[in-house]
Amino acid sequence: MVLNAGSAAPRDSATRFSLPRRLNTRLGAIRIAPPHRCKTRNTFSSSMPPHTSPNAFVRVRGAREHNLKNIDVDIPRHQLVVFTGVSGSGKSSLAFGTLYAEAQRRYLESVAPYARRLFHQLGVPQFDEIDGMPPAVALQQQRGSPTTRSSVGSVTTLSNLLRMLYSRAGDYPRDQPHLDAEAFSANTPAGACKSCHGLGRVYDATESSMVPDNHLTIRERAIAAWPPAWHGQNLRDIVTTLGFDIDVPWRELSRKDRNWLLFTEEQPTVPVYAGFSAQEVRQAIQRKQEPSYQGTFTSARSYVLQTFATTESAAMKKRVARYLISSECPTCHGKRLQSEALAVTFAGLDIADLSQLASCRYRSAVDRARRIEGGRQLVVRRGARLGCHPSCGLDRRRRTRSRGAWWPDPV
Repeated sequence: MVLNAGSAAPRDSATRFSLPRRLNTRLGAIRIAPPHRCKTRNTFSSSMPPHTSPNAFVRVRGAREHNLKNIDVDIPRHQLVVFTGVSGSGKSSLAFGTLYAEAQRRYLESVAPYARRLFHQLGVPQFDEIDGMPPAVALQQQRGSPTTRSSVGSVTTLSNLLRMLYSRAGDYPRDQPHLDAEAFSANTPAGACKSCHGLGRVYDATESSMVPDNHLTIRERAIAAWPPAWHGQNLRDIVTTLGFDIDVPWRELSRKDRNWLLFTEEQPTVPVYAGFSAQEVRQAIQRKQEPSYQGTFTSARSYVLQTFATTESAAMKKRVARYLISSECPTCHGKRLQSEALAVTFAGLDIADLSQLASCRYRSAVDRARRIEGGRQLVVRRGARLGCHPSCGLDRRRRTRSRGAWWPDPV
């Protein structure tokens, strides 16, 4: 864990803290006394050469976060520092729960309250004193998993700055109220398009996707989108009770019957006579014979959409996804946001169009806007941080490019 990235450490230097046992390193030995053996404070000791600079160390006194017991420690700055030890010895409590949490708290004191909402804030750590604390960056201890909503902008958090830029410095239509930064995010209820839920695409089932072979009969499972096994047989028995012929090829059914079976929103409940033929079902109904049970009909489209949206089974979701056709959302036209957010522009572009620009072209747009904005230059300057950075390989990347398409590149 790099505690201070302000200057590069020598190639052959490293400082390692072992919790709770002693560990020898090239720079000396640093140890922490086991808590149960200490009657007063637990202290790290080091045999490293003394530093003359007063800012050579981050000095922690009386750290009591989680399982730490009044720990005193001097951590060298401008070095690569590693905490090692058995599970539960306090490594994360010291590194993340104390040092990083306090560095973040001090930094956020200089940030406007409006902007603090964009940060995941840690709790205030328990300690007596910390001196020599530089700004800190914490890297997560696990790699994030991509989702359908992940993009270059969301993974790198560049999108946070872009949303704030539009919220504060965007050109609003007359009489439109000011929007918070969350309204420019497709991952929040305040910003996501109501039709596609922020995905930019809508999914629907068609006759050709649900009935791939129209030469088959319903008994032969022409409606492939219906569930397999008993549930599928149940629907076929219900259809028989409703008077449909399940033994003729699908293409020979009337258009009205095909559309009703596939797309109706009606859900009639009818008596089911398991294993009966169509003629036997009619006779049983005339005799008012007791049915095997009462069954409720569901159209093929309703079944596919409901299952895709609600099932917790990955296998079931994968199965019904085969019958869905993806198309651009007709409401947001693939931009994923509500119309109020898309009406706000910056440099003549809405946030979706600007996000589609490669980083170098984006920087050119910000430079043009800076010359025009004048009084809002301070806010616009924040947007310049999103500009071209060829050394990171982002000069040709769009912020909306999916994470999966971008991540394998050697960045």
